[in-house]
Amino acid sequence: MLRELASDLPGFRPVRFAPGLNVAVVDDTGENPVGSPGPRHALPEIEQSVIPIKPNARIGFTPLGEQWARERERAAEAAADESGRHTSRRTRLVCALDFALGSTGLPRHPGRRQELTESTTTVRLTGAGETVTATRAGATPARLTVHSSGTDAAPWALPLDEWRGWLGRTLFGLTDAEDEPSYRSLMGYYVRDADHGGMSDPIRHHARQPTVESLPPLAHLFGLDPALVEAAKTLHQSRRHLRTSQRGDGDLPSGQRLSDPSASRDLANLTAEIATLELERAEAAAAASWRSTRVAGGGLATDPALATATLDARLAELMARRAALARYADAHAELQRQALELRDSVRSDLRGRHDRLTAASALFTRFAYEMFGPGRPAALTVAARDSGYAFYPVLGGDPGPGVPGMTLFCFDLAMAVTAHRAGTGPDFLVHDSALYERIPTEFAAAALDLAARTCAAEDMQYVAVVDRAQLTAVTRYDPALSYHECAVLAET
Repeated sequence: MLRELASDLPGFRPVRFAPGLNVAVVDDTGENPVGSPGPRHALPEIEQSVIPIKPNARIGFTPLGEQWARERERAAEAAADESGRHTSRRTRLVCALDFALGSTGLPRHPGRRQELTESTTTVRLTGAGETVTATRAGATPARLTVHSSGTDAAPWALPLDEWRGWLGRTLFGLTDAEDEPSYRSLMGYYVRDADHGGMSDPIRHHARQPTVESLPPLAHLFGLDPALVEAAKTLHQSRRHLRTSQRGDGDLPSGQRLSDPSASRDLANLTAEIATLELERAEAAAAASWRSTRVAGGGLATDPALATATLDARLAELMARRAALARYADAHAELQRQALELRDSVRSDLRGRHDRLTAASALFTRFAYEMFGPGRPAALTVAARDSGYAFYPVLGGDPGPGVPGMTLFCFDLAMAVTAHRAGTGPDFLVHDSALYERIPTEFAAAALDLAARTCAAEDMQYVAVVDRAQLTAVTRYDPALSYHECAVLAET
């Protein structure tokens, strides 16, 4: 579980996490410092004091940090309007936590990005029977300083790759197998990136993440076959390679795109055209032979080679195009065969994992039912497609504000519980303020109450970043809500 988070980001206040529901309150007024939990709050279980951070410490903006910051410059130019507080950008808490947990991406907002590259962040968490403290500086992001309660050794330097490796093994049960997803692709679902569309689609943790790239982490978290996911990725790459080859093939007309039916139809048309042209050329050759005889006798002065040259050139062009079409028709047929085999294999795998997938879908349905009752039928379906697995989280009923966000909430919670039970996911889940800032109060209250009850039953931890006004409305709506106020954030 997460225990503490500290940073010298401007205005950042130390965060103390507890088991169960944690609420970090966004309050820009500065009138509500962190206090003792109220009568409804679960008392925190803090094993150690807050991580000390030197006051007003600043790290120089090094060339490395500058280069690292420029990697997201293009994304920053396309950012949405950041003028108000109610934007979809990440809060400092989530930025700092994700950075400490090994992220390489930086916030989309230029000011926030500059802050992070000049800051130092420390996280303390428990895992594998030990409490580990890790400190990472924006000026030297490739190395951390770590300390473990399992050893008497002084804090030591650790490369970022080794830190990610430890987190992957400890939190997600990774074993460094070739067909496993990366640690960061998994963590992206637990600390979503609102800056880059991570809160918009339950299946993707980044707006530009291809569907095929979402399969490896989701397959790991839901216990599906990684070999079939790898086969789906290979098939996807083969299709992309074939399309690239078609675009660069000079024997095909510019801009022509081939599908399996069109390739077969064009091949038949070309074969008919070539057969007709061959007859025409034969007649032209016979006529040229007759003219050649007249030329030898002092009659017509026509060169027989010129008479058939145009037909020969056209015939060669058509035959080259037919050969290219034949190659692509065969390639399309082979890929189609592989896709059908993959779909059959996925169907067989889904039948073999029916109980676990049914349990995950039942969690999603139950969570939605407890929040909305029978008015919003819900189900999480995992289906077989020729591109591999396909995930369909559905929250029915009338569309309205907050429904997509609550679909994502139910999906993430069902995913986290399923993975935690199987030992393939951590015991915490974090949702930034972007999930709660524009949903009805009753939705927010239902989600937080459900998270509190689920965490108590599953021995997990849920961290929600909520605006002070929204939290006030929620506690008025549900005075019995039990939570731990882990931090008060100033986001101006």
